[in-house]
Order: sequence, then structure tokens, then C-alpha cells
Amino acid sequence: MRKLFYKVNWIRQTNEELDSEQKRSIVFAQLCIIAAFAALIQGAWDLYDGFPYVMAIDVFIAAILLLGYYLNYRRKTYFAKLLIFIFSNISLFLFAAVVPKETGIYLLFFPLIIFHFISYDYEHRIYAFTFTALSLILNSILLATNYQPFGSINLQPSDPSISFLINLLLSFVLVSIGIAFMIKLNHSGEQLLLKNQEKTETLSKEVNDKNLSLEKTNQELDRFVYSISHDLKAPLASILGLLNLAKYEKDTIPKSFAQYLEMMEERVNKLGGFIKDILDYSRNSRQEIALSIVNLSELIKEVFLTNQFLINAEKIEMSSQVKTDEVLFLDKNRVFRVLNNLVSNAIKYSDLSKDKPEVRVFAIIENGHLNLSVKDNGIGIEDEYKEKVFEMFFRGTEMADGSGLGLYIAREMILKMNGLMKFESQLNEGSIFTVIIPLVTTATKL
Repeated sequence: MRKLFYKVNWIRQTNEELDSEQKRSIVFAQLCIIAAFAALIQGAWDLYDGFPYVMAIDVFIAAILLLGYYLNYRRKTYFAKLLIFIFSNISLFLFAAVVPKETGIYLLFFPLIIFHFISYDYEHRIYAFTFTALSLILNSILLATNYQPFGSINLQPSDPSISFLINLLLSFVLVSIGIAFMIKLNHSGEQLLLKNQEKTETLSKEVNDKNLSLEKTNQELDRFVYSISHDLKAPLASILGLLNLAKYEKDTIPKSFAQYLEMMEERVNKLGGFIKDILDYSRNSRQEIALSIVNLSELIKEVFLTNQFLINAEKIEMSSQVKTDEVLFLDKNRVFRVLNNLVSNAIKYSDLSKDKPEVRVFAIIENGHLNLSVKDNGIGIEDEYKEKVFEMFFRGTEMADGSGLGLYIAREMILKMNGLMKFESQLNEGSIFTVIIPLVTTATKL
């Protein structure tokens, strides 16, 4: 028996902390063992009192209870509870019907009802209510028939006091175990709640500290961006001004030196372009969407004008086709920068060997989205580079002289507007880049 009680804690041997369901399994196992032990004691008393047939029934009941314990031990908890609660209710009803009321066997219905609710969690409470209803119905039948639903049957001696004491003690023990379990479960819940509250407070403090650190980092980034835009751009502008002045003296300086000045100007312009890309990336990630009314046709014209002085731009035919007259609310600055990047790339990677190099911009509204496409008949993109086109600092050809940030930043801007950027390209035939931007209606904006 000592070994049997020790096995009740089999779950505790494998889990330092038990969840609610495991605890319910342990208490259910204790119910089975205590009830089986009490049935055996009752059986011994019935045998001593001269009722061997009743003793056999007691032993049978103990065997069923131990079977329920075994099924529970083997993790077949559902079948164990079903067996024990149906069998216990029917057995108590039958015993109460064939023994005197004074034996107090009906007292066992009370701890049984308590264990109905202890053994099932909230999710499976329907089982607890069903078994409880069964207990109440059977008890009501006993009360209505004065505990003699089958007539006057007496399988106990005239003095039932010993049986009453056994049933009373068993009821008290089982009720005490049930109440103790509920108190412990409630205490565990409170402790878990306090522990989670402490964890939440700790996490909240960590998040607050990280937010402060992030805010400090953002402020430092702001200062860094300011430093780039003023401390670097201003000297570059001065250098370009000096280079332009030097060009006016080209008649008095060696030809080779004039070439050096052109190379210096080219490098300064590249550095200026790189700084501009860095600033665009920083601003895009930190600035919110700024909607305004946009005339799409005028915006495309502005993009064309911005790129008209690029190398070979005069050799390329640039045109647009806007199929919408709707008033559009867009982040004008971001849309302009994206279009400007796509158009300038189309010009840079044009194929001048073709009879009619061209760059075309198409715009159309479809399903509440603005579709913008920039199509060219330039050199195209090799298949092996297509997956890397939108990567930071990627340049897919030796002809590329930029920072490798243009398409990356353009896509980041589109993503910031909850849009999508995609492309199709074929080597030596050209490319078409398409951006899809969800539109904001006037009502939504207001």
C-alpha cells in the first residue's frame, strides 16, 4: 500500500512544476486509492459481520477503483474518469437502496460531486455537470422512495453504526482532500499571477530602457544626418564651385590638368550622389507618410526635366501615358524619388546601338491602386542577377557608376507606402519596373 501511495506522485517525479491538468490527475488518483482502501475496509467489516456476499461486492468495487487508478496512471485519463464516475454513482445508488438509511452511504454522494468538478477543467465542464446531474437524479430517487426504490431489502445487520462511521469518515477525508486541492490550486494561480506580474514589470522596465536607448540612438542618428547634410555637402559644393572656376582658366592650364579637373568633378558628383542616397534612406525610414494632392502628369514631366541633362539623355525618347483623371492623394516626395530613380536607371542603362532608344512611363488606376510602370528597351538584366536587384549596394553591370542603393531605397519607399515593386527584364531587350501603390480616397483622408 505504501508503494501504491508513492506511485500517486508519478507525475511529480518527471515534472518539477505541474500544470493544472496534471494536478487534477494526481487528485483523481488519490480519490481512487482512498476509495478502494475504504471499500476493502468495509469489505473486511462485512465479512466479520457475517455478510460474505456483501464483502465480495466491496472487493469488486475496490477492484474497479484500482482499475480507474491504473488507467489514469497509463495516461488514459478520459476513460478512467468515465469509468469511475459512472460506476461510483450507480454503485452508491444500488448500495443505498439495499442497506438501511442509517449506514449513511448516501453521504458519499457529496464528495463524489465535489470530485466531478475537481477532475475536469473549465473547457470540459460539461462532463462535470453531467455527472453531477446523474448524482442528483439518483439521490432524488432515493429520497422520494425513502431509500427503498426496490422495496424493503436489508443486507446489513440491525446496528449500522460501524458502517455509518466508515462512510462518514470517508466522506470527511474525501471532502477535505477536495477542498485542500481547490485551496492549493487557487494559491498556485495567485502565485503564478504574481510571478507573471513581476515578469511583466521586469519586461516593461527592460522595454522602457530599450526605448530610451533607442531614442538616444535616434537622436544621435539625427545629428549624424545633419552632419552629413551640412558638414559634407557644403564642402562638396565649394569644391564643385572651385572646379567650375578652374574651367574658365582652361586656356592657361595644361590639357592634362583640365582632364584631371573633369575627373575630380566626376568623383565629387559621385560622392554627392552617394550622400544623397544615404540621406534618402535615413529620411524614408524615419519620416511618416505625407499625403498631398498630386497631378500625376505634371509629376512625370518634372521627373523627365530632372533627368534631361544626364549623359546621353538627349539621345533617348522619353514619353508618358497617364490613363486617369482622378484626384490622387500620394506621398509626392516618395513617389517622385521612386520614379526619378527608375527613369534615371533606364537612361543610364540604355542601349544606344538600337535605332530608337526609349523610356516610357505608364500610369493607370486598377482596383483602388495606382500602377506605375517604367519601360525601356535598354541592355536588360542577366538572369543570374535578377534575385539581387533590390539588394543594398548591388550593381549588376560594370556600366553602373552609382552607389548601388537606388533600387533598394526605391523599394523601401514603396514598402513604406504599403505598396509593391516588381520587374521583368530580358537581356539586350529591356526592362519594365512596376510599382503598385494603394490609393487613399478623399473620405479616408478627411
